[in-house]
Amino acid sequence: MILEKRIKKALCQMILEKTGEPVVFDEANCEALLKREATDWIFILLGAFTYIYLTLLAVVFFGRLAGITPKLFVVLDVLKEPYLGTLGIYVLLKEVRKRRKIYPSRYWGELFVIFWMSFGVIATVLTVFSPSFNFDVVYKTILTNSLVVILIYLGGLINKP
Repeated sequence: MILEKRIKKALCQMILEKTGEPVVFDEANCEALLKREATDWIFILLGAFTYIYLTLLAVVFFGRLAGITPKLFVVLDVLKEPYLGTLGIYVLLKEVRKRRKIYPSRYWGELFVIFWMSFGVIATVLTVFSPSFNFDVVYKTILTNSLVVILIYLGGLINKP
């Protein structure tokens, strides 16, 4: 128990030094600070995963690599469901934070929605009008993910606090 308290105190001091706030250990404030910091790290990790997935899918689609590197697309296809789950967790955490109004949101989900919406529209236009692109599993994945992102965003707008 003493070791756990010392670790918490050390972590809180590191966080407070990073933010420039005065380094005063208060157990209740420390607990809240650690939760906020943990949530920030979750946002960073989830955000990185979503942007990496989006980028890889764009590279596979625009480079028409699904036939050339089928293993890469298989990995992307396998990650589709965890990716959609990640989006759900990200939005849930962001909505909880907005409703509590304790900490201001520092994450721009709207930019992510613009990227997906643009990617979905461009992929659709290319698939419909260009003979180089086909209605295939890559396009289906792009369309599915684009629509999910847009619907989640619209749900957040409709249910805005």
